[in-house]
Amino acid sequence: MINQLSNTTGNSLIVITILIIINWFLLSSNISAQPIDNSRREQQVFQSIELNTNLILENANPVEKQQLKDKKYAQMQESEFAFYRATNHLFWQDFANDSRLSKFGNPNTKTWILGDCHVDNFGAYNNDQGEIIFDMNDFDESIIADYQYDLWRLATSIILVANDSTLSKSEQEEVVDSLSETYLDTLASYVGNDEETKIYFTEANTKGEIKRTIEKAAQKTRQGMLYKWTKVIDNQRMFDFSSEKLGLATDAKKAIQSRMLDYGKTLSGNLNYDPEYFKVKDVAQRLNAGLGSLGTPRYYVLIEGKTDALDDDHILDIKHQFQPAPTDELFSLYDRINYWKIFNNSAQRHALAYKALIKDADDFLGWIKLVDNNPIDGDFSGDYSVREISPYKKSLKIKNLIDKNSFIEVAQQWGKILATNHARADKDFDKKLVSTSFEKQVKKITDGKHQEFRKLVREIAFKYAQQVEADYDNFVTEEIGNKGSRGVGE
Repeated sequence: MINQLSNTTGNSLIVITILIIINWFLLSSNISAQPIDNSRREQQVFQSIELNTNLILENANPVEKQQLKDKKYAQMQESEFAFYRATNHLFWQDFANDSRLSKFGNPNTKTWILGDCHVDNFGAYNNDQGEIIFDMNDFDESIIADYQYDLWRLATSIILVANDSTLSKSEQEEVVDSLSETYLDTLASYVGNDEETKIYFTEANTKGEIKRTIEKAAQKTRQGMLYKWTKVIDNQRMFDFSSEKLGLATDAKKAIQSRMLDYGKTLSGNLNYDPEYFKVKDVAQRLNAGLGSLGTPRYYVLIEGKTDALDDDHILDIKHQFQPAPTDELFSLYDRINYWKIFNNSAQRHALAYKALIKDADDFLGWIKLVDNNPIDGDFSGDYSVREISPYKKSLKIKNLIDKNSFIEVAQQWGKILATNHARADKDFDKKLVSTSFEKQVKKITDGKHQEFRKLVREIAFKYAQQVEADYDNFVTEEIGNKGSRGVGE
């Protein structure tokens, strides 16, 4: 499998290995999640952010690289939560193989996890049945690992966003406890049956702000999505490059067109590859997307759809996939070799994770390998995930959670969604990848210990939120100093 990797992937692995070695000495992989007020932690955090950002921007041209880095760092300074979103690698450096995992975990409590589980990585979109669901929506960092990583990261994100609300600390504790308890109760309800493989979350079985988010998403249309990203000239639909979010992609368009048949072979849903259906009408580079992944090579591809009518076109989202951050910290060299034996590449891993965690996943889900034959101004070569842009995409507005009860209502549903996805991603999905009944194993180790479980999640979430706040403050101070040393306008 290793011989199948592209040169770009090989170079990336070298960089990743260097990053791992450096951070092995810089950051302990098992901190106590207490704020560390010293210059050593400050330097370590900033160096780790620099290394991670440089890895993502490895193949960008020098001018573009600096511009993207400046934009990313500016966005990271907007809030503690924005900083947290952008630094998933720090979370994994701080918590990988944490000794506290053994309290409620063991080798049998591993399943597919999101790997970057925070409140903004849930949202509304359509499944392959055309239903509007509310679920996880970002699988770039998904791997098979202990379930508690997702719960700890999600709980910490709740504290960070709740800090901007009027909730007191005791009320925040209730919110996190409701997440943890609902998670455990939901898992327990799946023991001895296969209900987790049938349940998904729609307008019919959600409530409060999540239900309202789905209702608003249902008001959207494919025509509205096409209007947002494209225009029609001489009865031909094409991307609207007047948008600051889109850029020309001449070389990438040729590369994508030449590999569409290969992408078609990776489809595993209800769609079979048809050259007319998947005819590429236009390609655009997606600019300024994401936060942690800002600068990752990414393209939107306009395809024909069922007919040559202009209003049934589809837009595919093609995104370069790196080896997920958790593997850098969790895996030994032996584990990494096995990783590449299991997965042909990280884009294939992305597709498997999506299908494992989500019921009735996107029919357009697959992957494609692109080769840049003209890498003069940056190199876009690599393995790319492919999924459809949902016309019904809608994010939950955290600012609408105005009191304890509204937070608890949403947290309980996050807990139910997370538990359901973890449970269906075990042997129910693929016994070769996860051989155990995940929910049964977690129930066995947590039964009669829910109070202790809630306490552990609560303590970790609050203490690590404090650590994130300290790291954020130090990062902002460092960036202000760096801007001053570079000079205004540079």
